[in-house]
Amino acid sequence: MRTICTFMGVLTGCLLVFAGSKGAAQPVVNSEDDLEVSYIYAAVLGSGTYQIKGRRLTMFRLPFSWAQRQATKETPGWKWLFPAVLGYDDLSNVDSDWIDALLPDQLVTLTVLPGVEYIYPVSANWHVKPFLQLGVGRDFTSRETIAMTQFGIRSLSLLQFTKDWELRWGIALRWAGEYQFNSNDRNNLGIFDTGLDIRRNTPFTLLDKSVDMGVYYVFQRYVPEWRLSDAPDNKQEAVRVHEIGASIGLKRPHKFLGIPFQRLRVGYKDGDNLSGWTFGTEFPF
Repeated sequence: MRTICTFMGVLTGCLLVFAGSKGAAQPVVNSEDDLEVSYIYAAVLGSGTYQIKGRRLTMFRLPFSWAQRQATKETPGWKWLFPAVLGYDDLSNVDSDWIDALLPDQLVTLTVLPGVEYIYPVSANWHVKPFLQLGVGRDFTSRETIAMTQFGIRSLSLLQFTKDWELRWGIALRWAGEYQFNSNDRNNLGIFDTGLDIRRNTPFTLLDKSVDMGVYYVFQRYVPEWRLSDAPDNKQEAVRVHEIGASIGLKRPHKFLGIPFQRLRVGYKDGDNLSGWTFGTEFPF
């Protein structure tokens, strides 16, 4: 327990240091002569389609992972992370038609962020999960190569109200950074996340497994502000983002092509100059 507390203290200190730096993420500068793009959203946003003022961003995240040792109520566990993110970034006006999609102002990117996660059981219903990811991204349009990293700590608690009702509470501190080799741009961003997930058992079954349904809410706070644009006449920043959604899942995982699947969720993000639909699997904590 002392190790976890020390890790949280060091992580908080790192976030405060980077919060004071000038390396905020800068996804786009709307200028006729210059265009700066940050790829840090591959670590920040989940699968979905988003509208960021003059941009439309679509991402598909494959959250591959492998548990080397399963965590129990008393024994810590280890998990290897292998997420891959495919992104399509339309830098033209969000109201453009299909003809504009043929023009060379879109970015097709592929990012892989392998890493490791340690699952520590503080109690039977509370797990703390420090993690570290190091990866690389490639922009196939501008031929830019990006080194990326993300590290932090997540906490997930489970409260069983009755036989049919349960509540999950998640909280996380993360830091994501990138370095672009061609342009020498460096960007970094601290993220605070917290959320609630309420689930209820149903009388239905699917694939011979019991089904539950739920609703969830997630709040994100960026430190420093996520600068969506540095255009002098259109300065935009994202500070807070809210996500609300619903989910349906199986009480026990089902394997499809050897990959365990248990839950599907769909949500809507809305905040400072950012909105869009997102989808994923488990509660993101």
